[in-house]
Amino acid sequence: MASLAFLRTAPALALLGAACALTGCQAFSREDPRPCPQVRIDAATAEMTRFRPGPGRDITDIELTGRVTGYEGTCSYDKTGVTVEMVLSFAIGLGPAASSRDTRFDYFVALPNFYPQPAAKQTYEVATTFPPNVDRVVVRDEKVRVRIPLDAGASAADQDVYVGFQLTGEQLDYNRSRRPGTPS
Repeated sequence: MASLAFLRTAPALALLGAACALTGCQAFSREDPRPCPQVRIDAATAEMTRFRPGPGRDITDIELTGRVTGYEGTCSYDKTGVTVEMVLSFAIGLGPAASSRDTRFDYFVALPNFYPQPAAKQTYEVATTFPPNVDRVVVRDEKVRVRIPLDAGASAADQDVYVGFQLTGEQLDYNRSRRPGTPS
């Protein structure tokens, strides 16, 4: 009788053994996935308004507007840290004062925990051309990689990554003046 019970369970055991061999027994691992750093869109630099040169600062003087609309990304750990890969999206608009349908803008990716090291902030340039009769486009930049060194066993959960437009001082002041309750 015992051999009959074994014959009934043998196929199930063989299937379980094959599944374990194929997956490396990861299905039985109790290790939780490690968290990615928090990516934050900086409120003061989430929008950009570029005015034409000169003193005018009303709607007729706007050359370009932009807004960071979001990002997609992943992270992966190794022995020395975590690598974050992300793609940012922007809504870009031509203003009435635009003199060309070809434009460029800059954005940044910053790691405040590593300031003032030069690697704490990187800027990226994006070029786009507006098609005829179109004054609003959504732009997705190429994948950006950010490397964050970590001590062995450390988590990236407390390593914030900030993104936003790289603005001039005047553009930053303009953004802050438009947000209620924000000091200039």
